[in-house]
Amino acid sequence: MNLVSIVCTTYNEEKLIAKTLDSFLSQQLDNMQLEIFVVDGRSEDKTREIIKSYETQNSRIKLIDNPERKNPFGRNIGIQESNGNYIAILGAHTIYKNDYIKTCIAEMERTGSAGVSGKVVTSIEKDSNGGELCELILTSKFGVSGESFRTVKEGYTSMVNFPVFKREVFEEVGLYDTELHRNQDNDLNNRIMNAGYKLYNTWKTECYYYPEDTLKGLYKYSYRNGFWNAKSLLENPESMKLHHYIPFAFVVTIIIMTVFAILGLLINSGLQLVLLAGAIGVHLFAGLLFSVTIKKYKSLKNILSLPFLFFAFHFSYGWGTLRGLFSKTI
Repeated sequence: MNLVSIVCTTYNEEKLIAKTLDSFLSQQLDNMQLEIFVVDGRSEDKTREIIKSYETQNSRIKLIDNPERKNPFGRNIGIQESNGNYIAILGAHTIYKNDYIKTCIAEMERTGSAGVSGKVVTSIEKDSNGGELCELILTSKFGVSGESFRTVKEGYTSMVNFPVFKREVFEEVGLYDTELHRNQDNDLNNRIMNAGYKLYNTWKTECYYYPEDTLKGLYKYSYRNGFWNAKSLLENPESMKLHHYIPFAFVVTIIIMTVFAILGLLINSGLQLVLLAGAIGVHLFAGLLFSVTIKKYKSLKNILSLPFLFFAFHFSYGWGTLRGLFSKTI
């Protein structure tokens, strides 16, 4: 009989962890058995308390400690504890349809893939303008490119998020790279494909991903992602793509143009300042063009706000990469 192992890492997820666990327990697996490993990075809120309450009520759930606290360590602990011939690497800030795992496994067999993920629907937990704007930025191709897991189309792909894998994948290519506190998914997906396996994204099922719901939190998230792009470039450059570094190039360009603009003013030349303003203006105009095409949460306030928020999002991402290149933690 087939056994499915869910591995889920947590850290301060008290807001959503109960709903996530409920969605795990509601999975319709037909003749397959289920075990759930929740690996917690020593949360400082009520996350562990909530998980323990579920653990006492359901023998399929097991809470494991992650002393290193970081995501790849937790995933590796869960994988090593697991017994399933299918391993689902699922996030704690996400709710899954009750056919999610079953559909991913069926699509795995149909497509000959070693890993399959469902459609990721970005949602907001609370009704707020900040949450709406965060969702619009993270679901826009201008905000995160057309190759983000939030915007990727159905079909064979180079990356799967919230995936179900065959166990043999980890036995052949190894576990997650613990040097990468972020982008470890990109690295693993790249190693899987280099080993000759296929990855597939299906829209026959879906999960609901709840991102940061404040702009401050979103920009911290953007900065951290950009920061770890520098580490990923050193660890496994093949796992990263050009679009990961476009914000970095943009930030470097803006910085150089700003320096020349200041020097230009010192010699009574305003041309460099005009060019700087033009470069920023082009980005804002492009953001406006994308903003007027939004269908969800459409309002004049959002349309006028988004160009500036796109700019800040891309700048914080690129600034993170620039800082990462010179950080001693790299």
